[in-house]
Amino acid sequence: MERETILEHETTLEHALDLARSNHKEALRLLAEAKTAFAAGEIVEDRVIQLESLLELAAEDLHRVTKEQ
Repeated sequence: MERETILEHETTLEHALDLARSNHKEALRLLAEAKTAFAAGEIVEDRVIQLESLLELAAEDLHRVTKEQ
């Protein structure tokens, strides 16, 4: 029974890593789009700043989850 718990935990860590990678990739995409939209005058700078903060959080999460692997 202990072995099953360990396998489940590994699966959870793998899922967390996949999710963190996906979130980081999406944050990069959103920020790139926002920078383009800001340069075109379509959005305000505050939105770009929000997305930069989101990217920082996603990068921190990815780093944390990677260390846990």
